[in-house]
Amino acid sequence: MSFRPMLRPGQGFQLFHILRKGGGLTTSGRPTSSGQKPAGEFYGMITQASPKEIEQHKQLGTPITHTIVQRGTKDRAKATDILVLGEGETARKFQVQGEPRDPGELGHFLVYTVEERADLQ
Repeated sequence: MSFRPMLRPGQGFQLFHILRKGGGLTTSGRPTSSGQKPAGEFYGMITQASPKEIEQHKQLGTPITHTIVQRGTKDRAKATDILVLGEGETARKFQVQGEPRDPGELGHFLVYTVEERADLQ
């Protein structure tokens, strides 16, 4: 038996790309930033964060707008990574706020709390 949810187009699993800040050291030992580098991809579902979740995270100093549930745990994003949904000019970008949760601790799903940002490159 397979899982067949009743979803409208655009509500199912979508492909997210993970971008991680790159960096290194100069020859003199000073830190440098080299932009963002691809760090993997995963399929997940996105949903608006509830008013209760938004308020809780606002009090902790980490504003959120959405929750993303990742299927599987192979490619895991970290705090401050950027999740990109879509391609080109219309791509939506989300900054991960905090470490992901594994609700069942079985490695089946990860839950990210993210903030949608229009100012990210």
